[in-house]
Amino acid sequence: MDVVINLLIWVHIIGFIAGGSNSVVGPVIGSRMAAATPEQRVGYFGVMNTLSQVGKVAMAALLITGPLIMFMKYGGLGGASIWFWVKMVLVAVMLAAIIYGGIQFKKSQGGDAEAAKLADTAHKITGLAFLGVLLSAVFAFG
Repeated sequence: MDVVINLLIWVHIIGFIAGGSNSVVGPVIGSRMAAATPEQRVGYFGVMNTLSQVGKVAMAALLITGPLIMFMKYGGLGGASIWFWVKMVLVAVMLAAIIYGGIQFKKSQGGDAEAAKLADTAHKITGLAFLGVLLSAVFAFG
């Protein structure tokens, strides 16, 4: 059973890395969109669409492996600390910001400048929440 739990933790960490890269790269690309030429925008949109797909897979991996690890390694949520619940709230913030940002990003691809600004803000919120998730996980799990 330890091997299975360790493999789940490994997949969870890969999900952090894949999803976390979006939290770093998204705002960087987003900040360049306003000044980009039409050709550059096409390239940026392509990169962001690919990152979005990677992020969806990463989030699914995290949402599946997280509960499995909690139940298989820790026997459930009974001993979860306040830091664990802080982490869960921040995960919910991330998920909401990702969904909202994705909707706004799609609108921005159609030329909606206001949606582009909102998507950029959502990317920044996602990045900050991600940092909080990592910090609270350190305190929750040592």
